[in-house]
Parts: sequence; structure tokens; C-alpha cells
Amino acid sequence: MYWLKISCILCLFGCFKDFRPSESFVTDYLTGPWKNFTVKEVNQDIYPVATYSYLATLVLVFLITDFVRYKPIIILCGLSGIVTFLMIILGKTVIVFQIVEFFYGLFMSSEVAYYTYIYAKVEKKHYQEVTGHTKAASLFGRSMSGIVAQLTASFNLLDYHQLNYLTLSGILNCKKCKLCI
Repeated sequence: MYWLKISCILCLFGCFKDFRPSESFVTDYLTGPWKNFTVKEVNQDIYPVATYSYLATLVLVFLITDFVRYKPIIILCGLSGIVTFLMIILGKTVIVFQIVEFFYGLFMSSEVAYYTYIYAKVEKKHYQEVTGHTKAASLFGRSMSGIVAQLTASFNLLDYHQLNYLTLSGILNCKKCKLCI
């Protein structure tokens, strides 16, 4: 039954990790009245940093993950997510948002540890079950994120800035789940 406990904790982690309703509207948020960046600044100065940092950190995370035994990388995932979404809420300049994109790339690359940790902790006979559980939880978090984002934006229940607080709360809940692992 140990494998089921690990699977449940990782499912909660994956669900909260992928509950990011603000991501659907991040360009509108950055170019809107909250941050006032131009579309050119967003597309040419800010977004490319995430792509390159993802590439660079993915290689490092992939190499370090086995060495440090997964947990520190999972914790790094949560911490980089918290830093990312806090800085999105508080940041004002292009430089700050380039730093945000670096941490976002780190957040995305450290996802490797989430999907590999379970195989280090569970017997081989349960691989299919835990793979299904964790993938379903991740997809559930993503789909709920999209539904919440679309409904709150469409019915003017929350603006794009307030969606960032929902995203941050999801990431903070993700951190709580990590502490249980």
C-alpha cells in the first residue's frame, strides 16, 4: 500500500502544479493595463528567455536528478514556480520579466523529477497504475485550470491580474504536497 500513498501524494502535487489559470491569458496580462508591455517586447524580449532557459536547465536538471535522488528537484520545481508567479504579480520591468522567464524555464524543466520520482519509489508491477494516476491528475489540473480561467474571464468574475493569485495559490498548495513526500 506504500505505492498507493506515494501515488496519491504525487497526484495532488501534479494536479496543483498544473493548475495555472493565469497562463491562458499571460500575453493579454503583460500587454494590458497591469504591466503595459508592448507586444514586441513580450514576443522578442521576454518570451524567448523561457525557451532558452528551459533548454539549458533541462540538461542540468536531467543530469542532477539521479545524483540528488529526485526530492530536491521536486522541491526546486515548487520553489521556482512560487518565485515565477510571485514575480509575475510584483514585477514591472522587462529585465524582471526576463528573470521570471528564467525561473519559468526552470519550473518546467524540473518537471522531469516529478515523472521519474514515482518509478524510483514504486515496484515495477505498479508502474502502469501510478503512471495513469499521475498523468490523469496532471491533466485534471490542467483542464480545471482552463475551465476556471475561461469562466472567470468570460463572466468578469476575476481579471487577469487576479487569476495570477489563483495560480500562485495552486503552486503554494503544490509545495505543501511536496513536503509530504
